[in-house]
Formats: sequence, structure tokens, C-alpha cells
Amino acid sequence: MALPSGRITYTERGSGSPVVFVHGLLVNANLWREVLPAIAEAGFRRIAPDRPLGAHEVPMPADADLMPSGVAALIAEFLETLDLTDVTGTGGALTQILMANRPERLGRVALAPCDAFEAFLPKPFSSLWSRPPPSRAVTSQRDSVGVRTPPGTRPPPSRWRGVARGEAADRG
Repeated sequence: MALPSGRITYTERGSGSPVVFVHGLLVNANLWREVLPAIAEAGFRRIAPDRPLGAHEVPMPADADLMPSGVAALIAEFLETLDLTDVTGTGGALTQILMANRPERLGRVALAPCDAFEAFLPKPFSSLWSRPPPSRAVTSQRDSVGVRTPPGTRPPPSRWRGVARGEAADRG
């Protein structure tokens, strides 16, 4: 699929409400291979893109933004291109950045254990990044309800703030 930021591939199966599976660093959508059939059989449209920074087989343009916020923007482009709305997003750090910067197509999220905030990227992989991770002195900020926001991102919209405290999200 051609996106403004580059080409990606994806698999799709089923019909119904869309569930988009976002993989992490150094893997591809095969990460989700054990759960994808059951999600489709349960009546959901499951979609699993292969993005950069994993086992992505399609090269990205040389000028592609492969920083976390750029890859999250690529996921937003993917959702827009497929015209997906009220999406259940899965994943970790990149899904959190998507929630903070481009939440308009998300209806809910299921966050997986991930590297985030001070631990993004984990030390064994930090040398692979094109710029050093942020210093621990300026790693995140907390808004008035205690939601941590990584540097360079906007705080989550108010409709998501209850989710951080374990409350149901107001999607209105």
C-alpha cells in the first residue's frame, strides 16, 4: 500500500469492527499470528500492517521520518488510507504516541507490554536509533490528572484521560 510516508504491506481478514495490530521494534506483523485467526473468527476485521523498524520488507524512502512520532504518523496515514474509524488499536509505545497525536480514528486501545517513556528504546537497542534517547532529566511531563506525556508529544485529549485511571473512555 502506498502512503505519503512510504510503502507498507499488510494482511487483513474478517469483517466487522476493525482491530489494527501494531507491532514493535525489530519484528513484523507475524508477532500477532497466534491471535489473528481467532479475532477474525470472533467477528472482527483484523488488520496487521508491517511497518518500518521491524522485519519490514519494503524499503522506506531515504527521507522517511523513522523516529517514533514519524512511525506513529505512518500508522495514522494507514488508518486514513483504509478509511478506518472507531478502530480498536493494539500495541505499545507507538500506539500511545498515536493516541496522543492523532486520536481521531481510534475508538479504543488495548495496550500491550512495551517500552515507553524512560525505557524507549531499551538499552540493548538504543544504539540502533538515529539520535540518542532523551536524557532522564527531561523524559516526560505529567498533566493535571497525572497522565505522563513523552517529550515532543501533546497530552492526550481529555476523552482519554479517564482511561489512564482505569475508567471507561468517553468517546463522544
